[in-house]
Amino acid sequence: MTWQDIARKDVSDAGRSRTLWALAGLLLVGFVGYSYGHTYLGEDSFPAFLEGLAQVIGSGLPLLGILLGYKSIVHERKSGSLFLTLSFPHSRRDVIVGKFVGRAIVLLAPTLVALIVAGVVGAVRYGTDGLALFPWFLLATALYGVVFVAISMALSMWTTVDRWITFGALGSYLLLVQLWDNFHSLTILLLHRFDFSVFADMPDWALLFRLLKPSEAYYRLLRAGFDVSLAGRYVGDGTPLYVEWWMALVLLALWCAVPLAVGFRRFGTTDL
Repeated sequence: MTWQDIARKDVSDAGRSRTLWALAGLLLVGFVGYSYGHTYLGEDSFPAFLEGLAQVIGSGLPLLGILLGYKSIVHERKSGSLFLTLSFPHSRRDVIVGKFVGRAIVLLAPTLVALIVAGVVGAVRYGTDGLALFPWFLLATALYGVVFVAISMALSMWTTVDRWITFGALGSYLLLVQLWDNFHSLTILLLHRFDFSVFADMPDWALLFRLLKPSEAYYRLLRAGFDVSLAGRYVGDGTPLYVEWWMALVLLALWCAVPLAVGFRRFGTTDL
């Protein structure tokens, strides 16, 4: 038995969950609803529609990823089912990889289906200019979503104390989604002795620091494929090479891999 069996079981269990089906319905209604509502919110073009949809995803998808991942390991540890799973020929690595793949599929399957439906509606309403690159939009969104599954699973591996996992999940969402821009600005001001003129011409390292924010890296990837106003600070003459679109891809991959590696290191050395 391998991690594929664990992932398959995780997806199968989720498929019987009414909560998952409710989530799928909510995503479909939300994304398709935006397809119609964009008429009143922005320019009537397909790239502008994707830009608005990406901003909705930027705030909403991380929350769903965290909710799906933050109890994924600790719940099984406390219920004893993890001990039973490991009594079969599974390693702890198999469990983590299988759980991660399973939770990623549970998040992305309804998300991508809802986005495809919304994309079709958007193309009908706003034209097909840029539609050929829509798979790039889906790929970037998928990578962005699994980042938060990885972060929340790392929290679930790190400790068995529910309140610390909950605080960590909430703190991760607030810092990485809502407060990173403030943290970035405050750091620059402290280093430049509260000289606000630095924001008019930020140093190159500050651009990379800002790109560390997962949603900013997500927007940078979208900018590589579509003519949108998102992540405009990373393009133009004199922009350093290390804030090109490929760096956004690298940073999102690191946000996914590093938390899982750190969490697994802790999980692999603790008693069940």
